[in-house]
Amino acid sequence: MTLTPLDIEHATFERALFGYRAGAVRALLERVAAERERSLREIRHLRDEIAERDEQIAQLREAEAELQRAVIAAERIATAMKDNAREAARLIEAEARAQADAMRREADAEVAAAHAELARLEHSQAIVREQLRGQLTGFLRALDPAQGTHRPATGARRDDLADDAWAIGEEDVPG
Repeated sequence: MTLTPLDIEHATFERALFGYRAGAVRALLERVAAERERSLREIRHLRDEIAERDEQIAQLREAEAELQRAVIAAERIATAMKDNAREAARLIEAEARAQADAMRREADAEVAAAHAELARLEHSQAIVREQLRGQLTGFLRALDPAQGTHRPATGARRDDLADDAWAIGEEDVPG
């Protein structure tokens, strides 16, 4: 059975022949009772504090567990974001390569078309030269109906005159 401060305070002793003084015993018992009461209050206070601390510890543990879950979730999200970024970069790179290939093919096609156009223009130029040469030759023949009876004063031959006419025509022909 626990001894309460009231038990100590109201304790009584039998009287003996040569016993202790009752007033001194009573004063000591009151002091012991007061000390016991103070100790019990302190114990109660400390138990309340312990309970409070236990509750705080439980809350902190719960917060820690939640933080750990948040960190794990953040790591998963970060990993997913990195994976998504890598995939997006891969897709962008593939698209850029495809566009570059398409542009290269288009440029190659334009170069081929330019070469074809150049060949066509060279062919047209050759045709125009031949036509011009034919016309100039015709003009020279028309100027000299006797074909060979009229010689220039310089002594140049008919072919030389055609070449001279052709040289003059090249300067006047555009392109």
